[in-house]
Amino acid sequence: MFVRNTFGKIQSFLQKISNGNGNGELKSLMLEIETLKGELETLKKVNLLPQSSTAGTQVDVRSLGSDNDLDLIKQEIEILRNEMQDNIAAIHRLEILTLSSRMDLLSAFGKALPPTVPGRTRRSHKPQGFSFGIITNGMRPEKLAKLVDSIKFQKLYPDYYEIMVAGCTADLNGSEGIRSFPMEDAAQQGRLGAMRNVLAKSAKFNKFVCLDDDFLLHPNWAGSVNEVKGDFDVATGIILNPDISRYCDWVNIIENYTFLRTYDQTFDKCQYVTGGYGIYKDYIFDEHSWNDDLGFYQGEDVSFSRRLFDAGYQLKFIPKAIVMHDDERYRQKGYGVVRLKPVDRRVVDPNLSMKMEKLCPRTLT
Repeated sequence: MFVRNTFGKIQSFLQKISNGNGNGELKSLMLEIETLKGELETLKKVNLLPQSSTAGTQVDVRSLGSDNDLDLIKQEIEILRNEMQDNIAAIHRLEILTLSSRMDLLSAFGKALPPTVPGRTRRSHKPQGFSFGIITNGMRPEKLAKLVDSIKFQKLYPDYYEIMVAGCTADLNGSEGIRSFPMEDAAQQGRLGAMRNVLAKSAKFNKFVCLDDDFLLHPNWAGSVNEVKGDFDVATGIILNPDISRYCDWVNIIENYTFLRTYDQTFDKCQYVTGGYGIYKDYIFDEHSWNDDLGFYQGEDVSFSRRLFDAGYQLKFIPKAIVMHDDERYRQKGYGVVRLKPVDRRVVDPNLSMKMEKLCPRTLT
């Protein structure tokens, strides 16, 4: 009876979510799901479990001696949880889409937040300008093309910027205005730091802009960086997901996990700069570099940031230097960032097509 009642309440809640009226019941529903899990364990111990059903799915559990039957009910719970997340996310996206102009909103938002105080500790020895250093594994050429277009849209003088790409660059041969650095092995092995180091050392200008190939620059990005008073050693800005929620921009690393900080908080040494986007002055690379050996999700950005901040370099936050992480799998959830990830094809139930996954822990190697 408890199982049937709980599933009934979940279905009722989902109906209310679709009508925009279920926000107040979210917390209680999550508590009921946890209670349901506990109840299942109790029923398993006493060898008693009634028949349960959900809309469109019948589960007949005749004996608790079968772990497969329990797994079916647990999978149903996960399906319902993911449906709730998708409905809530859809509501948020609809709220965003009703805004008359997203770009104008973001520009006004950035202007309302002043840059943080930290400035530069040394002077540059390279000419003033931007060296955009992009790493790619060659799997997303359309995203790389969009990023290059967003750089060119900044309308910078030709002698004030350059575009460099490292990794799988065969498709870029002959591309006008792009310096390519073939590093197929490093790209396939996920050695992000190795590719970034080659680009940083080859940069002609004093501001090295570190970028993954799935980022986009706001149209007023360059002007926002150039107008900063007091200059900087290292800088970052607002990073958005495609649904306009936050990506890992102004963040702390606590017990190997990423936590979003409020934009009004001042710099502290527990922060790090995500490898996907950061602005670094030329003199930093005279003495420091990313770890060449670290691969995907091994915290090369955390390691590099920790060494820079321990050496006394300052991190400046430039709110109007807005970029977008052009990957629809990511979204903000509270003070964290989560990623939608395909479930392994070996999962029996095809309805479990997507699941929410916490953004990977960052190591401090």
